[in-house]
Amino acid sequence: MIRKRMAKITSAALAAVMALGLSACGSSTGTTTATSATGSTSEAVSSTSAANIETGDDIINIAFTDTVGTLNPLNMNWNFINLYATSMEFLPLVQTNDNYDVDYLLAESITTDDNQTFIIKIRDDAKWSDGEPVTADDVVWTMMKFTSPAVANPNFDFTPFVGINDDGTSPEGAEDVEGIKAVDDKTVQLKVKDHMNLKTLLNNCITWLCILPKHALEDTPDDQLLTSSWFEKPDVVSGAYFVTDYDFSHYVSYTANDNYFLGAPSIKNVNFRIMDGSEILSGLQSGELDMVHPSCSIPAEDRDAVEKLEGFDVEYTKPITNQMTFFNTSKVTDARVRQAVVYAIDRDTIVQQLLKGHGEVTDGFICSESPYYNADKTKITYDPDKAKELLQEAGWDSSQTLQYYVSSNDTIAVQAAQLVQQYLAQVGITCKINTVDFDTLTGQIAGSDDEDMFSVQYTITPNDYWADENSLINVPDSSWSGGYVNDDISSWLDQTQETTDENELKTLYNKIDEQVIADTPVFPMYFLSNLGVVSNRVDGAKMTFYGAFDNIQDWKIVS
Repeated sequence: MIRKRMAKITSAALAAVMALGLSACGSSTGTTTATSATGSTSEAVSSTSAANIETGDDIINIAFTDTVGTLNPLNMNWNFINLYATSMEFLPLVQTNDNYDVDYLLAESITTDDNQTFIIKIRDDAKWSDGEPVTADDVVWTMMKFTSPAVANPNFDFTPFVGINDDGTSPEGAEDVEGIKAVDDKTVQLKVKDHMNLKTLLNNCITWLCILPKHALEDTPDDQLLTSSWFEKPDVVSGAYFVTDYDFSHYVSYTANDNYFLGAPSIKNVNFRIMDGSEILSGLQSGELDMVHPSCSIPAEDRDAVEKLEGFDVEYTKPITNQMTFFNTSKVTDARVRQAVVYAIDRDTIVQQLLKGHGEVTDGFICSESPYYNADKTKITYDPDKAKELLQEAGWDSSQTLQYYVSSNDTIAVQAAQLVQQYLAQVGITCKINTVDFDTLTGQIAGSDDEDMFSVQYTITPNDYWADENSLINVPDSSWSGGYVNDDISSWLDQTQETTDENELKTLYNKIDEQVIADTPVFPMYFLSNLGVVSNRVDGAKMTFYGAFDNIQDWKIVS
């Protein structure tokens, strides 16, 4: 199971474009039409509006600006909010934490000796809320349903596993395949057809696979699993909470699972509040909100005020979110022109002016937070004279106009684009800024003949770059980089999946980075830090980008 999009996008653009639909979701009666827990459209289970979400001594409210799409693990896609919301009820085997390692949840270990056969050990104490043990059969059943022809989740690719068909489905009616088997009650064995690095397996499969209770669902026909009403209020969960109510455009409400095997949560009720970013400051000031997840889009003009609020711990995350800027290499064909664009932009000034210093500038895919980061790697620093020199060498036609696209919903990106336009003009490049909504940008414009370059926020787990690099670049004919392919990069990416040596991984990823910097099919405008907020009334919580909810059972409300 590898993410087909491989994109872990929790951008301001995505958050804002989702938020645009909020006002359209409500009716004058207070009844809202929302996406159901199964992913289909239905009447929300409650007429409670977002404004009527309760506060109290046994409730916390956590702000998000992404709309929830599903609570059914079989409908999972690559948006983090769906993983957060679903794993409150159905735990994955492991979850990435803030150190880019894993927190073991249902699993106690996942190991491999050869990057082909993987052994998963399930925790002995892992139990469902009805007291039944979590078993290897639950894991295998979940994976087989994910791949069954009737479900066939289009967002993930299981073809690397032995026995899975070339279209990503398992054989009709199969209970297991050679590459997905239960060895005993607490052991699962996975086998892949070629090689897969353990970190790639963990980041692109295991953390996104929320395990389901076979004993509660095995009588449900495969063709009803995606639409089953059971997922609207499941009565068997492995996570810390049960869902009690939802309107995916406004909120998901949970109540504690007192039988949670890691310990009954101290906080009885939790609400995920889906909000427009512009509402967050007032929500914090009024006491309506207790926490803000760092995936949220807080407007730049509100951040100073949020930082100064009394009674809250406010912290910026590590700079791991990349304002990734892609060239359409099928149109901007000369690497010297692409490099000239980067040399022409004073990215450090953009970080200081627009991000107030909460970010960094580096080149390639690898940010300074990565264990593979090389501080001595090649850097394309601001040098307009060098930009002019490269343009002259390339025979740049100054009558051309570069079509540059950004999301209209990402205000910082739009402001940055305006600065980029000025910087490029100073070296003789005319640039036209085009703003479109996020869905149009990523679904229609990116990689098309309409654009010469575009920018989008994009987060890659800093300890594993294979899946994202293998889809963003290195894809002939159809990729966001206009079909850029490099044979050396292809070979190095293959080698990352074969090795188990961390030093070799670092060497390989840095070779890839150097080649990407040299060819410049893509570059980071900047890496930015995101803002997380926790009320002083909540003890034990830290709003990190990864792993924020892994210890939610230990959070406490204090006076």
